[in-house]
Amino acid sequence: MARSQIANRKSKIVISGGGPAGSSLAIRLAKLGFETTLIEREQFPRAKLCGEFISPECLEHFDELGVLEEMLSAGGDQITETRFFELGGRSVGVASSWFGRGEFALSLSRATMDHLLLERAKQVGVSVYEETSVTGVESDGDQIISLHARTSDGSVRDIAGEIFIDATGRARVLAKLADRKLDTAAAHVKPDLIGFKAHLETADVPKGVCEIYSFQNGYGGLSRVEDDRFNFCFLMKASAVRSFGGDADEIVRDIVGKNKRAAVTLGDVAPHHDWLAVSIDGFGARRSSPARNLFAVGDSASFIDPFTGSGMFMAFQSSALLANAIAAYSDSPDRIASEYLDRYGKTFSNRHRVCWVLRQTAFVPVVATTIVSALSLSTSVRQRLARATRG
Repeated sequence: MARSQIANRKSKIVISGGGPAGSSLAIRLAKLGFETTLIEREQFPRAKLCGEFISPECLEHFDELGVLEEMLSAGGDQITETRFFELGGRSVGVASSWFGRGEFALSLSRATMDHLLLERAKQVGVSVYEETSVTGVESDGDQIISLHARTSDGSVRDIAGEIFIDATGRARVLAKLADRKLDTAAAHVKPDLIGFKAHLETADVPKGVCEIYSFQNGYGGLSRVEDDRFNFCFLMKASAVRSFGGDADEIVRDIVGKNKRAAVTLGDVAPHHDWLAVSIDGFGARRSSPARNLFAVGDSASFIDPFTGSGMFMAFQSSALLANAIAAYSDSPDRIASEYLDRYGKTFSNRHRVCWVLRQTAFVPVVATTIVSALSLSTSVRQRLARATRG
């Protein structure tokens, strides 16, 4: 009996980051019988800079995670079409059903979605520490053995584990701490882009539609969320943002408003809260951690262009891929890495290639105008392009 118990023992897993990637992975692993701990820096629910576009593929994940009904009844808008507007106001539409996984996407605030996922994680037995920051790692050779975590009252605890997951998004907190500990830190990369987001009290955008606006040095998206509010999120070159002193209201008025459609839908912008802002240092896959038992999911693993609407799906799908790899090879970090990276590449590499091509047009209005004009001539071409962004 003792031998059988040892052979079947589940690894202790520690996840840093309670967003969609971290919470969904925690739920999957707990349901598989792993002792799972999740550490989150903030207190949920909390606002998060995000386009808040949940593509149709995500609904399957919500069902598997046991939160589908809660998500659908939370008050978000069901998006059946995304329309892309060039500077002069002409547009082309992409139906949500073209992505091949359902008739609609969901526009729901990250505050609501993340809170529902974290509560579900608690329900299935995940040990959750909110308002707790990871401040350091302890290692043994090339593996992490524990994390140093500081709670909101200033107390410090060590959290031991056998497998560690970085789900801290673009900040990549665990990866950077591991780099520092193992003396493998990479050179600092100056941010290329700045993202802004606010919920607006009013906006003239129809229900069921997400609108994307092209403007000089950037693009933005607008859609309804719950509580009769509208989420507006935009991305802009950092150099252009600096020329406005980082003033989001001024940028919306003087730059975004030059898009004729945006000028109509946004009108006099009335943010419900202060603008959120974050710097972005690039797109694509992130550098692997030097620690053998540290893995990354969601934006910590790779960051894809927001206009594709793929970010949320990649968070959920990468977590599902890693959960499967851990379930199959929990006693071997090297085999987990091999399985996970192979599946990850096969699932997402084509999305990144297609998005790299599209990205070259996103910040140049004259090119965007040409593309919109060309795509408006053929529904079948738009369908194939939409599917190509899904791999």
